[in-house]
Amino acid sequence: MASNLHVSALYDVSGRWVAITGAASGIGRMIARGCVVNGANTILIDVNEQALDETEKELEGLASSSSSIFKPAIVTIRADLSSEEGIKEAVNKIKSSRDSLDALVHCAAVRYMNEIAYTPGEDLSKLEAATLSAPYKGWEHSFRLNVLAPYYLTSGLISLLGASAAKGEGRGCVVMFSSPASVHNHQFVPCYQTSKAAVDHLVRILAAELAEFYIRVNAMSPGLVPSAMTPNDGSSNLRLAEVTPARRAGNEEDMVGTALWLISKAGAFMDGKVIRVEGGRLLILKGVTSNSD
Repeated sequence: MASNLHVSALYDVSGRWVAITGAASGIGRMIARGCVVNGANTILIDVNEQALDETEKELEGLASSSSSIFKPAIVTIRADLSSEEGIKEAVNKIKSSRDSLDALVHCAAVRYMNEIAYTPGEDLSKLEAATLSAPYKGWEHSFRLNVLAPYYLTSGLISLLGASAAKGEGRGCVVMFSSPASVHNHQFVPCYQTSKAAVDHLVRILAAELAEFYIRVNAMSPGLVPSAMTPNDGSSNLRLAEVTPARRAGNEEDMVGTALWLISKAGAFMDGKVIRVEGGRLLILKGVTSNSD
């Protein structure tokens, strides 16, 4: 029957414990929904308490109506992961109730735009002003949340991840979040672009460091996907989705499908990779010629 090749065997995450940061909105919430409807016990970590409560209620409804035999548990942790204290609080709360963790998904992130945009043809003083307008505090906040948080949260939970990894079948893994912005210069948003480039390399160095225990570390790099960072109101890059090869923005199925692959048995041979889930966006991006994107 080759039952080992069946989708239900390869992508099964029922009964597994998955912790997701930034779980109360955007892609984090999408992945949390996907985990719950597939029977995974889900730990939601977010700084927004009201959004956490709303997400918890939604997921409880999904869990009760799920066709999965296993009815998942849903746990919430409010923590500001841009601070050392917030990271330690999240680690301690997880460790106080769990002795293993099957997957850790880092969705929490922030993006700062330059306050002034330079358009080619303007004078040198405008270029200087635009370049300096990248907010200093934005650089600090971007690296604290986008880079330091996944590093220290992962580091603090190595014992739990290792305990799960020893069971095999893709358990004990980490999924970080990069961006196509980490490898293109089509737009000048240096705080965000540089922090995501750091994530790309962080994936590789952590995967190598944790390799002895096969605690897998990979990253998803989503393209244009509706979220608080890219609202569908005409003000963000989301308006450019129609010119990508996919001719659309990414959706919940795209994000959940990739995440389930990476955290399940199906993705057990994936390690140290950044998966560009972007509908071909990078195929059409070139260097900066204007700041229209």
